[in-house]
Amino acid sequence: MSAPNAMNCFETLTARMEGAVAIDAWLLGLGSEGALLAERLAARLPTLLPSEEGRRHAALDLYALAQGALRTLPTTAASALLSEEAPVVLIDAVLWRGETVARAVSLLRQHGVRAPIELAVLADRGGRLVPVAPTYSGGEIVVAEDTVLQLLADGEKLRFNEMRVSV
Repeated sequence: MSAPNAMNCFETLTARMEGAVAIDAWLLGLGSEGALLAERLAARLPTLLPSEEGRRHAALDLYALAQGALRTLPTTAASALLSEEAPVVLIDAVLWRGETVARAVSLLRQHGVRAPIELAVLADRGGRLVPVAPTYSGGEIVVAEDTVLQLLADGEKLRFNEMRVSV
């Protein structure tokens, strides 16, 4: 079985988000892969308003958030999130069991974020352990249960790397 085409998923995801995401939304990338996608999506979605810092995307560090602070976010993002004015779109590369997304939503709520939270994923592989569904998806994929997909950037190109793990 070969890895799904990440560039095709990215083009589909971008098309689905274009015009559907609120113009004042913040794109918060989960982990390094989500941060990479948030940055690329922000560049491709011209309808997003720029923030005071000139961008509307940031990386969300779940470990730091669990330690009690939104401090890892740019000041403008943290202020906007806490003012309940800016919707949030969590960005993740692959949605599988849903635990990371559920934890991120829970932590944002614990820190006082009351804005609507949506989810955008490059690829949805099903198999949820928690009831989470993406608002925007680049596509549904099928991979073996013992396979983890890692998103890699090769210049402007994105690709998935399949890694076998013990289950």
